[in-house]
Amino acid sequence: MQHFSSKIFTTLWIIVIAVLIAATFVEKYCGSEAAYHYIYGAWWFTVLWALLAAGALFEIYRKKSCKNKAMLLLHLSFIVILAGALCTKIWGERGQIVLQKNSPCITENIALPFTVSLDTFYIRYYAGTNTPADYISEISIESEKAQISMNKIYTYKGYRFYQSSYNDGQISVLSINHDPCGIAVTYAGYALFFLSGLWMMFRTPILRITQVFASKFKKHRKINITFIICILSGFTNVFANNVSTLNETQSRQFGDLWMLYDGRITSVSTFAHDFTLKLTGKSKFAGLNVEQFLSGFLFFPEEWQNVALFKIKDSSLKKLLNAETQNASFADFFDENNNYKLAELPRSKEIDRLNDKIQLINMLHSGTLLQMFPLPQNGELHWYSPTENFPLTEKQENITFVRTILTGYYSALHNNDEAKATAILQQISEFQQNNAGEFLPSETHRNVEIFYLKHNVIQFVFKINLATGILSLLFLFILKNRKWQARFSKLFLLMLIHSFGFLTVSIALRTYISGQLPFATGFETMLLLAWLAMLATLIFRKKMQLALPFGLLISGCALLVAHLGMMNPKITPIIPVLSSPLLSLHVSVIMIAYMLLAFTALNSLIALIALALRKTPQSNAKHNTLLCLRPALFLLGTGIFIGAVWANISWGNYWSWDPKETWALISFLTYSLVLHKHRISPTVFHLFVILAFFSVLITYFGVNYFFGGMHGYG
Repeated sequence: MQHFSSKIFTTLWIIVIAVLIAATFVEKYCGSEAAYHYIYGAWWFTVLWALLAAGALFEIYRKKSCKNKAMLLLHLSFIVILAGALCTKIWGERGQIVLQKNSPCITENIALPFTVSLDTFYIRYYAGTNTPADYISEISIESEKAQISMNKIYTYKGYRFYQSSYNDGQISVLSINHDPCGIAVTYAGYALFFLSGLWMMFRTPILRITQVFASKFKKHRKINITFIICILSGFTNVFANNVSTLNETQSRQFGDLWMLYDGRITSVSTFAHDFTLKLTGKSKFAGLNVEQFLSGFLFFPEEWQNVALFKIKDSSLKKLLNAETQNASFADFFDENNNYKLAELPRSKEIDRLNDKIQLINMLHSGTLLQMFPLPQNGELHWYSPTENFPLTEKQENITFVRTILTGYYSALHNNDEAKATAILQQISEFQQNNAGEFLPSETHRNVEIFYLKHNVIQFVFKINLATGILSLLFLFILKNRKWQARFSKLFLLMLIHSFGFLTVSIALRTYISGQLPFATGFETMLLLAWLAMLATLIFRKKMQLALPFGLLISGCALLVAHLGMMNPKITPIIPVLSSPLLSLHVSVIMIAYMLLAFTALNSLIALIALALRKTPQSNAKHNTLLCLRPALFLLGTGIFIGAVWANISWGNYWSWDPKETWALISFLTYSLVLHKHRISPTVFHLFVILAFFSVLITYFGVNYFFGGMHGYG
């Protein structure tokens, strides 16, 4: 009977996971409304969760888990969370209210027992730019005044108001949530999970990090700074080239000018870096620095249009472009009548890639990208390019300066008049200081950003870590002499410490440049994952024999993904909804969990290989996997619940069955299942752990690039 009830509970668990997986595909191909109508909002879906909760309570009673108070509270926390969700489903109300100044409000899907009116709505921008930093509504509710903005909600008589959207700055749209008890019960469940999880973790030596880290820090506090400086100082990238461009002095002066790019004020060097990276896939070209590469296309287009830059993979396309080699030049894309050759071709990935690059060069030639000239307009600062239309109220002298100054610089360059060219750059710099001095970043900020972009740490750290990780893993199995193993381990550990130092400095510089913790984009979370993997290796390497190679491999793979361009490396202003301290906490905790789960997958993979080769199980393989799996699952659950609180503050709903949320829950349920199966063989256990890691990969990569949803920015 006991075995039968356990089997039913496991079957229910698997059914829930399967339904959640199916729901994400239904949403992908049929839309969110269909997924909610037929699955998430259906009565049978609620019943399924209720049955799972009832089965969990029966299992707790049957296994006498009440003797372990921490374990009992941990499992009861999920019952409380599900009870909160049920309360929200039964009694919760959600809707929208559309507000316009001096007009009656319009409510959707909710009835309010009071009146609401809009006093004013405005957008707060990042200083000196046209990039929104926040959306703010000032409203009147009966006799009270209130201000609502992104991540700043207002509560009145149990109704919670959230800034949702706006229309042309005249209409403000607010989301409204009325949940009398669901939020409180759910939050109580989150708190119970966190406290009981901490209780369980600290009852074992798994998370006694402070003592372990302190001992490691004392031993390794003297990182070889000289080695780091020597590598950085060895970076040089200027060689002779056979096309005209600015010399080093002129290119540096031109790169030091300011411009508005990607919604923030930054140097021309930053734009030049991204321009070069977009066209060539590298941060330099033929020994020229990025400023020289940009200025070549900008000021010497007649020469640079014949430089072979674009790799052509398709043989028929190569023939169409009359390219003599595998590379084509900008001029190859146009015929003698200046017709664009790719215009009539069917779309493909290669055509789209080439179109983007050609369009980028065309935009540069048209001048629309060079928003280098700030002018105050109606109390706000606007940045203009030389070809933009100016308001009628603008002074003619300013218009003339913006329209002609780069033309004068072009003439000075072609006349080899370096003194005049330098004087013109100084004029532009003074113009920027006079009109936008209070908004411009400091020279230190500019120099730090240029240094950060010039010294691309990722492109050599991932190579070092991957190569060292593979070697350390091979030597661990090949070398039988323990002394030689220890010697090579010290060498590999030294490489890891230096990589960790490089990446730490890189993340710190990126934080300084952006003015925010760098955890908001996919690229940045890959950096965080690599950093955490190396930190965990330094802390736990003596507790796990495979920690060192695993840390090197995981960090190397994470940085490789970032380097290959699968993520966007650009530093951009954070969008208003992400401007919350909960974001950093949510991402950090989730990435630590993912890192530990990656450790478990690698450990189980090695264990399976060992089982196949030796025909005998590794005595500590399962123990090492569980050593990482238990805290990983606790941190994954904590990260999910922090994200739910953040979502409730930002969007007015702590759970919306977004694909990222759903797959994170799938990962949590999948790994929880293996912890409850103690009597499976080592082979099945390790195979299950490896397969479970695919749910993590789908959660992070699959959702971003296939399923989409609100988390598509990540």
